[in-house]
Amino acid sequence: MESLTQSVATIYKKLVIHLDKDELREEVNNQLLQTMKNSATEDEYTKNLLKALVFHVESTKALHGILQPLLLNAKYPNLDGVSQLMNRAHVRIQSDMEGLIPLYHERIESEESDNDTVTQLEVYFTTTFTELRLTYRFVDAFGTESNKELFQPLFDFPAEEVGETILKYARTYASLLFEKTLNQK
Repeated sequence: MESLTQSVATIYKKLVIHLDKDELREEVNNQLLQTMKNSATEDEYTKNLLKALVFHVESTKALHGILQPLLLNAKYPNLDGVSQLMNRAHVRIQSDMEGLIPLYHERIESEESDNDTVTQLEVYFTTTFTELRLTYRFVDAFGTESNKELFQPLFDFPAEEVGETILKYARTYASLLFEKTLNQK
């Protein structure tokens, strides 16, 4: 029997092989540019980046929250159902945003970084955006009929461990994709 790490690694490897990395980088850059255009000042840009960061992270958490019961009950996702649940989660995230922003701001402020605040927020924006995209790709592939055999081994492990491993791989790949972008400049 394959280990959990091997199973998730195999899935992510297949997901990332078909990922157009240049297109993803362009999407991230366009989102950053749009955020910048929608901000009249650097302070407003900082706030908008933080708000987007909160949205990305909380959306990723919501997706993982949707995955947990599916994994626990050995069920494949119904993609329409996932979409409806995510729409509700987005409404909840938006309504909780004012309370979430200070928590994230405090956490970022407490971190030591060589970057200025704006640059650090752009780094976080990029990696959290990419992590969310990769998590959506994972769920989409998980819910696709032709992939059932690939995802079947995940049901052999505790749901919480599977969720944590999926999250670790999404974070790792998001960081690696971004790191390569930085090194290309």
